[in-house]
Amino acid sequence: MTEPSPSNPNPAGGVPSAVAVPKKRGLSLIWLVPIIAILVGGALAVRTVMERGPEIQLTFKTAEGIEPGKTKVKFKNVDVGVVESVGLAEDLETIKVGIRMSKSVSPLLVEDTRFWVERPRIQGTNVSGLSTLLSGAYIGMDIGKSKKHQKEFKGLDNAPLVTFSEPGRVFRLRSSQLGSIDAGTGIYYRRVLVGQVVRYEMDKEGRGIDFEICVKAPYDRFVNAETRFWEASGFDVELNASGFRVGSQSLNAILSGGIAFETRAKARDGAPAEPNTRFRLFAQKAEAMAMDDDEATSLRLFFDESVRGLVVGAPVDFRGIEVGRVSNIAGQIDPKTGNVKMVVDVDIFPNRLRRINIKKADLNVKEGLDALVSGGLRGQLRTGNLLSGQLFVALEFFKKTPKAAMDWKNDPPILPTLPGSMARLEEQAAEIMQSTAELMHKLKSLPLDELSKDVQAVMKSLDKTLASVDRQMSDDSQLQEDLRDGLREVAKAAAELRTLLEYQSRYPESLLKGKSKEE
Repeated sequence: MTEPSPSNPNPAGGVPSAVAVPKKRGLSLIWLVPIIAILVGGALAVRTVMERGPEIQLTFKTAEGIEPGKTKVKFKNVDVGVVESVGLAEDLETIKVGIRMSKSVSPLLVEDTRFWVERPRIQGTNVSGLSTLLSGAYIGMDIGKSKKHQKEFKGLDNAPLVTFSEPGRVFRLRSSQLGSIDAGTGIYYRRVLVGQVVRYEMDKEGRGIDFEICVKAPYDRFVNAETRFWEASGFDVELNASGFRVGSQSLNAILSGGIAFETRAKARDGAPAEPNTRFRLFAQKAEAMAMDDDEATSLRLFFDESVRGLVVGAPVDFRGIEVGRVSNIAGQIDPKTGNVKMVVDVDIFPNRLRRINIKKADLNVKEGLDALVSGGLRGQLRTGNLLSGQLFVALEFFKKTPKAAMDWKNDPPILPTLPGSMARLEEQAAEIMQSTAELMHKLKSLPLDELSKDVQAVMKSLDKTLASVDRQMSDDSQLQEDLRDGLREVAKAAAELRTLLEYQSRYPESLLKGKSKEE
């Protein structure tokens, strides 16, 4: 059998023989597609992880309006995060909201950054969140100024009225009562809205209300250490010698209250007040712009008359100028007589007495008051308003008054007083009533029955006399006829006398010679 040679693999021209081909080892092209897909997916995953922002936790009192995957977090109306989860907190009283924030705002998540749920709200003069009526609620964000980063925050119940980015200054006000002021109440300067009340709270002792207000730039430069704030809610009513005046800051102030401020002309060039400076909130403009007072001197006054109409805070007046205020009203039994005296404590400002040019007030308080009292200064209750019956304490000099002196042994010192004009009128009225009562008593003691019979008899006799006179005075009576005849005779005699006088005036010698025969 002939074997085929390598040069002739098919010598006989039959079926060719299989030739073994060496197998090549390497990566098949078919694997390139999944490998590329894995690489691309991995790159995208790494990119996603690297670009993924931080996760933060917020706590709210309620989850109203918050939906996972839908509710956005916005800063200046730009989406910077989205809610991922909502659930109850461990205390079961608050809601925990998980939020994935954008990486771009990661440096802004500091401890004083604030979050709140933006909804439609009307707060004072501020109206916000109206756009959420169509777009739905979202979580608002206000960037803080702290350097310390944080990932857990407590959400606010309401949107802040003033953001950290808004230019202006925050000041503190103190008042004894809230009045009609609320968060969002406007702050006015020369009737221009320049800020608003941020918040308020009662102090721990319950003695007053602390307000936090913000005055926007550039108006904040008008607030300095001498600036005065007062409540400008409703109408300002003033009655003076010029007439009746009614004014207000604005319609908003009438409806929802307001606070106004002003600086005296002499202090307007002062340096602007530092942020968080504290000021007193006065009830009225007149009180706010009143003159500065030195330390008050407390005095005590005793009155025998009623103090109805006198209230704490009533003015102490010297000829129309307020020099103090009533600080306390009470009653006290006199141990010697057992009578009740009304005690009125007042605070007097010596500096105000000096301003009205009382020379003796230039002395120290003790010497000055001693000199004033020895000169006739007394305290007296007077009526300030006849319609309301309000009283005030008047200090006045009386020339004809018993001598008296200050009682410095008592604390507070006692200032001598005189009865008020109304008290004197009441005494006179009481005396008149007593005299009237005595007269009525005497009249009752008279025998009125017998007197009435005598009076009736006299009246009958008088009637007869008047009837007789009436008859005598009638036109056809004899008396009337005699009177007329007499009057005619008198007229005739008067005519003859006139003729005689005329003759004597023409012939005066007739008084000596008589009437001639020719005449």
